[in-house]
Amino acid sequence: MDLQDFVSQALGDIVNGVKKAQGLTGPGIICPDGLETDDALKVGISTISAVEFQVSVRSDERTGSEAKLSVVAAIVGGHVKGGSGSNSGHVATLSFRVPVRFPRSKE
Repeated sequence: MDLQDFVSQALGDIVNGVKKAQGLTGPGIICPDGLETDDALKVGISTISAVEFQVSVRSDERTGSEAKLSVVAAIVGGHVKGGSGSNSGHVATLSFRVPVRFPRSKE
């Protein structure tokens, strides 16, 4: 899978997962409005969170086209996901964070 497809799919799945969970909760509220108070921010509670990625990528160089970065493995929730096998090309590990504002529950 191309790196850009992996990142966009992962971020979309996370945000859509929060939206889905908000529709399934009974008396609880996921990501309620009003979290941006000074007290909440002091203890690290906010509707904004950093999604952390650590992925191993391989540079696939193709004749006559751009090089593409393909995801070889990714650390998701403490588990390594990816394929095994022999592939030629340079493999590198990328670590980065993407800030995301989660949707607020409508009470």
